[in-house]
Amino acid sequence: MTVNDDRQASLSNDEQQNLSPLRIAGWVGVVVATPFFVWVPLGFTSFIPSMIDVFGIVGVRIPAAVTIAGLLLAAVGFHRIE
Repeated sequence: MTVNDDRQASLSNDEQQNLSPLRIAGWVGVVVATPFFVWVPLGFTSFIPSMIDVFGIVGVRIPAAVTIAGLLLAAVGFHRIE
């Protein structure tokens, strides 16, 4: 077995991981977190109401919790054990 054989074997393993349920969960986490990342800069402008206008000071923890949950899900989904 040569180095090129090892590289081909690792590429085939990467191709198999692209369709894994964890990888799909990672993308779901990114999709869940993305709207809140977009909302923050748009909320500073006058295009849309800010999170504080919608949720209040105390209620900002709701979108923060959803964002953190999405990022944790993405971290678990995209984690690679080598």
